[in-house]
Amino acid sequence: MIESTLQGIELSVNFLAKGGVFIIPIVASSLIAVALIIDRLWYYHRARCQITPLYARLTDLVKKDQIPEALALCENQRGILPRVFSLVLRNRDRSEQDIEKLISVAGTREIQQLSKHVRGLGIIGHVTPLMGLLGTVVGMVKTFMQIADLSGHVNPSLLAGGIWEALLTTAAGLTVAIPVVIIYHYFEGIVERFAFQMKNYSLELIDLLKDDRV
Repeated sequence: MIESTLQGIELSVNFLAKGGVFIIPIVASSLIAVALIIDRLWYYHRARCQITPLYARLTDLVKKDQIPEALALCENQRGILPRVFSLVLRNRDRSEQDIEKLISVAGTREIQQLSKHVRGLGIIGHVTPLMGLLGTVVGMVKTFMQIADLSGHVNPSLLAGGIWEALLTTAAGLTVAIPVVIIYHYFEGIVERFAFQMKNYSLELIDLLKDDRV
């Protein structure tokens, strides 16, 4: 088993070496992408909360005018939405317009944190196939330069070998780009869902507090 693993590693290294200098930024981009993905997954995990039971309990406390208990409930919860709810409750005596402005500022700040590094994934997803394509073009140019130096006496194996080595960079670029682009759009969906929840639930809470004051 160890021998087969070592053979696999050796084969991978040989493939990378044959890919030329353009493989280096592609591999580096893949490592950066993995680091960014892990960072975002960890952040999103900590940003989440069990919103349905939390909001049900929160609205029940607000309807009973148990604001200190509602505030304590939010402050003891982890995640973005409890922070927004806590902001609304602490400023409940201010006008509705003022509270909405506070939510807008806080929401923008939270969205910026949620979107952090996501654009970097998008850049990697779009640039790596271009780097791979550039590597292929350069490799093909070198191959045809070698053919020209042979004065027309072309060895088919030399031609085929040069072409497949040149195509390695395109394959490597696409291998990195495809999953990165998929994850990039998945993360965008998470950010949009958080933004919707912040706006929707906070406005509902404002309306509930307003009705409670009437």
